[in-house]
Amino acid sequence: MELAPDSMSSRSWGGPRALPPPLLLLLLLLLLLPGWASPTFISVNRGVRVMKGSSAFLLGDDLKFAIPKEKDACKVEVVMNEPMTQRVGKLTPQVFDCHFLPNEVKYIHNGCPILDEDTVKLRLYRFTETDTFMETFILRVYLLEPDCNIIRMSNNVLEVSEFYGLSRAIDKNVLRFDYEGAAGLECTVRLDPVPGSRLPAHGQVVLPEPRPEKPRGDQPHSFFPESQLGTDLKCPGGSCSLGLKKAGSFKVSCEEFLLMGLRYQHTDPPSPNIDYISIRLDLTDGRSKIVYKSESAWLPVYIRAGIPNQIPRAAFMAMFILEVDQFILTSLTTAVLDCEEDETPKPLLVFNVTKAPPQGYVTHLWDHTRPVSSFTWKDLSDMQIAYQPPNSSHSVRRHYEVEVEAYDFFFERSAPITVHISIRTADTNAPRVSWNTGLNLLEGQSRAITWEQFQIVDNDDIRAVQLVTVGGLQHGQLTVRGGKGFLFTVADLQAGVVRYHHDDSDSTKDFVVFRIFDGHHSIRHKFPINILPKDDSPPFLINNVVIELEEGQTILIQGSMLRASDMDSSDDYIFFNITKPPQAGEIMKKPGPGLIGYPVPGFLQRDLFNGIIHYRHFGGEIFEDSFEFVLWDSHEPPNLSVPQMVDHPHYSSGRPASKGGSWSFSAFGCQGN
Repeated sequence: MELAPDSMSSRSWGGPRALPPPLLLLLLLLLLLPGWASPTFISVNRGVRVMKGSSAFLLGDDLKFAIPKEKDACKVEVVMNEPMTQRVGKLTPQVFDCHFLPNEVKYIHNGCPILDEDTVKLRLYRFTETDTFMETFILRVYLLEPDCNIIRMSNNVLEVSEFYGLSRAIDKNVLRFDYEGAAGLECTVRLDPVPGSRLPAHGQVVLPEPRPEKPRGDQPHSFFPESQLGTDLKCPGGSCSLGLKKAGSFKVSCEEFLLMGLRYQHTDPPSPNIDYISIRLDLTDGRSKIVYKSESAWLPVYIRAGIPNQIPRAAFMAMFILEVDQFILTSLTTAVLDCEEDETPKPLLVFNVTKAPPQGYVTHLWDHTRPVSSFTWKDLSDMQIAYQPPNSSHSVRRHYEVEVEAYDFFFERSAPITVHISIRTADTNAPRVSWNTGLNLLEGQSRAITWEQFQIVDNDDIRAVQLVTVGGLQHGQLTVRGGKGFLFTVADLQAGVVRYHHDDSDSTKDFVVFRIFDGHHSIRHKFPINILPKDDSPPFLINNVVIELEEGQTILIQGSMLRASDMDSSDDYIFFNITKPPQAGEIMKKPGPGLIGYPVPGFLQRDLFNGIIHYRHFGGEIFEDSFEFVLWDSHEPPNLSVPQMVDHPHYSSGRPASKGGSWSFSAFGCQGN
């Protein structure tokens, strides 16, 4: 039996049986009718619309699943090892519940102006008591042009007239920030906001360095090291302008950013005729320190001496032929597949599989049980990309083809490249693993390792093959027929009596290493186990800082003063349930400036982040106060933190309180009152 490499479900039918011609014809007709396509758990998938440079939350109307909330556990995982997805943004968190909450799942765009669409590869898991069902699908991200940017680029573009040249300064004639109407907001700009973004790709951002004083007549010139004069700036032949230094990643106010005299310096010919500088702007409320709005942008730099970006091309020395032994996972190398591109460093090139092999699949060794549809040149060079042959045996050599396209750093693609795969027949009596899809389960569950997931072939006598556990099992254990077991047979696998039991720890990966032998030959094989987290941990406090205020004052409780976190669910929906209210004041919610506040018995953490939770001192002669709370998460029923009563500390400004769930205030009255 051949299994689909990325099937919807971890369970499959048995081997196909021949059907009478009339029944076969009827089945084919039914499959052509609407509603008779392959079953899916996805009821709505409209994608998400995001303004370029901004972020947007995934709404319930954008993505829905036909899985009752009360029936089975259901999780969605963002697939991270597909470089052709999330090319200009990122979807967070990496794992979330199918019935996600508003403002929980967010796509953040990095400001790239080149693409108008992005994709995110998602994997849906439905967990019943006994089975795991899986479905992989694509969420489309439609990138829209914003109509009211804060970052405004003028017609005076940055330009470099020649290779190794220097642009004009980035100032208000090139760039402006339109936020003057927002009172009480602080504007900051971060250069190179995403570590590893590799922008600029063909140059660097430099800023003027104060020149040292000229030596006096009575001082030898050697007292002034050359490095002070800026001659250590790396450029061919030392032809760079003196008095400049490379600007790393930094964050400054918007006004200061435009006054720093930052310039672009070209350093890497040959290059395309355009490069980019990546920046991110944050508008922060001055009182609450809450980020009101964030915006990212790629500032273009035109290189007059450059040429339009060239497409990648197949390398001349590669063979484009892969020889594979039957059943054996075989790595691709740059001797088999390679490409070239003058403007992009090879490690940054990406291969996209446009035509998958008709049988078997291309995979990444990070998880060889799942197919991949794209990979980087670096992973190819590191021999992390492989071809998994089908699990069917043939007496003659088989030939398949894989078609790929190569993409460069600025998303130009090559002509199709074809790799020929030739599968040799096997001539060995040693046992071999013919199929390995791994195991998927929810944290704390147990699952049978079945023949559908782990198949073994042996030319001599399959009944003589035995498996021994020799490694792994860091977060669980194996049982055979309900008892402890480390030795079992192929018949046990086929009977479904070998089970993996997870230890309910907060782990996401496990594996088992088997030694498989038939009495004469033996091999070792790794069986991976993927564990999806469940929401079973209560929130915990990470910030608990004493504040000071005047007698009778109302003060904003900032997110930096009081903050909790949850390992399994959104921090925004952590609820602070007040079990012992303050005695000398009250906790209030004030929805906005100029609005009347009102006392509340509890509040969400996102209310803290939005700057609407306050403490009001009544003005009495009690100068120390506290309140006790229990943290709830968004799970139904909620996971609760343990309530703790903490004695009042000695108060001083900014000193953290003792650990636990109490929060304390210190109020100062006027002398003589």
